[in-house]
Amino acid sequence: MRKLEIKNVDCHATLAMTKNTQSGRSMIEMLGVLAIIGVLSVGGIAGYSKAMQKYRINKTIEQITLIAGNIRTFFAPQRSYSGISVTVLKKAKLVPDEMWNGSNIINAWGGQVNINLASSVDGKGDNKAFSIMFLGLPQEACIELLSQDYTALDVKMIDVIYSNDVAFTNFTPISFEQVVNECDGDNATVRFYFDIKEAYAVYTI
Repeated sequence: MRKLEIKNVDCHATLAMTKNTQSGRSMIEMLGVLAIIGVLSVGGIAGYSKAMQKYRINKTIEQITLIAGNIRTFFAPQRSYSGISVTVLKKAKLVPDEMWNGSNIINAWGGQVNINLASSVDGKGDNKAFSIMFLGLPQEACIELLSQDYTALDVKMIDVIYSNDVAFTNFTPISFEQVVNECDGDNATVRFYFDIKEAYAVYTI
């Protein structure tokens, strides 16, 4: 009987040691899993951020195309953009509903969008051009937007503005070097001119 009892004690001790060893391994494994989850989470957040930025850029280009097309079609019969205003833009549904916040037009980054007449400085004031201005853009958005090809939209001139001062006015297409040099910070304003027929400076009414 004693021998049997001793064997039982040894068995219990062995089981206890095995459990302790297994518990230690499980903790190490859990820490490893947590570390992997942490790495994947950081990568996932970065990937999500890039995906959202790409989505906003594509959405903005889509909105520019749609708005410009709607304005040109609506004002085509009178052969000028005289009378363009927030009221007309809203009533005629020239701007997508998703961009309206009350009486303000908002871009994908939460900044304001202004749409105005544009005339040449030669004194004609024929009101046959207009501009779409996107305010409050991050630097990356400024670079991406200016790097696009707007030939199909007949965008010949683009401004980049910081603190209400025109940083530069350039004829399209714009070289990548110029884009990077001029989009030198966040909170940029990018203004697209439509239907400018001559290569001269313009002002916005």
